Amino acid sequence: MSAFGAPHTEAASGEGDEVQSGLRAADDPQATVQVAVTAARPPRAKPVPRRRAAHTSDASPAGQVDLCTLGYSQQQQEKIKLKARSTVAQHHEALIGHGFTRAQIVALSQHPAALGTVAVKYQVMIAALPEATHEDIVGVGKQWSGARALEALLTVSGELRGPPLQLDTGQLLKIAKRGGVTAVEAVHAWRNALTGAPLNLTPDQVVAIASNIGGKQALETVQLLLPVLCEQHGLTPDQVVAIASNGGGKQALETVQRLLPVLCKDHGLTPAQVVAIANHDGGKQALETVQRLLPVLCKDHGLTPAQVVAIASNGGGKQALETVEQLLPVLCKDHGLTPDQVVAIANHDGGKPALETVQRLLPVLCQELGLTPDQVVAIASNIGGKQALETVQRLLPVLCEQHGLTPDQVVAIASNGGAKEAL
Repeated sequence: MSAFGAPHTEAASGEGDEVQSGLRAADDPQATVQVAVTAARPPRAKPVPRRRAAHTSDASPAGQVDLCTLGYSQQQQEKIKLKARSTVAQHHEALIGHGFTRAQIVALSQHPAALGTVAVKYQVMIAALPEATHEDIVGVGKQWSGARALEALLTVSGELRGPPLQLDTGQLLKIAKRGGVTAVEAVHAWRNALTGAPLNLTPDQVVAIASNIGGKQALETVQLLLPVLCEQHGLTPDQVVAIASNGGGKQALETVQRLLPVLCKDHGLTPAQVVAIANHDGGKQALETVQRLLPVLCKDHGLTPAQVVAIASNGGGKQALETVEQLLPVLCKDHGLTPDQVVAIANHDGGKPALETVQRLLPVLCQELGLTPDQVVAIASNIGGKQALETVQRLLPVLCEQHGLTPDQVVAIASNGGAKEAL
């Protein structure tokens, strides 16, 4: 147990374990500097200065040579954070013995504590999660709370496989990977309350809610608000679950409770439209932006409520609405587009960058490359519209001059999702 416990010290758990991964990444340069400085300082007068220097020399050439001798390529070594290299070396032999590839070990090193957890407890994991692949374990372990999420699965998977949820390995891994340790623990703690009256959620619904950043908070909020939203606001349980089954589900549900009466009574929306807006990552922000901008977009810019709802009902709906307010006059007056065309461009995930790219590239694509505004709109009116427009600008001359395609053929290829890669 002592050998297992030492490498597993993790940051204090918060309810936003997965969210904090970005903060952790931002802190890495500082951590790296600290390691390098420690290694560079002359050893103090202590009984074992050499052993201390060797232990903290991840930033030294010797640390890199060790990984090289273990078969890691230069590219793989560059992906391993300096502070994780000694941990990789420590557990390399055990992980290779368990069948993990070096590439998988590199991925797992994103959360160094998981290296030791997996190295020591792999056989126990496979016994508890027999269908789990190496890639499955890496997928969980490399997350911010990955080591603790894996250990939580070992503790509670037996009970979660039994009534009332009867979850399979895939569902357990999904919760652990996307919701983290707090979601795993919450599903276990609340499994009877979630599936019993008055909520009566199905196992699939519980998994859907839990398998997101903030899954624990979403599960807690569903218990509080599902009866209220159904009895007082006329939503169905399926609608409540749909809203909760996104990143930020807690905030979205609370905002629906607060704004649904306002949006329906004051702005003429239906409950189904409110649900459509809320049913995305960032649902809270989208709802608040609809409340603020719907009157402006309809009265000042001539859009219909249905068009505003359509724009808001995508990932990034808040940003898309704000960009429509800002750029619709410019795109219509200066570039000759119609409001309907602006709405078509905005009505996708990534509507904001697509609109901004149309404003920037429409003159170039039309004047220099001979496209029509309608063709530019067709290209922009898909998921990935920004990337598609930029790729058309770059590759249309090449595809026409060197490969014999016509501009119309290039536009046809570009007017679909995934156009950048297709071109």
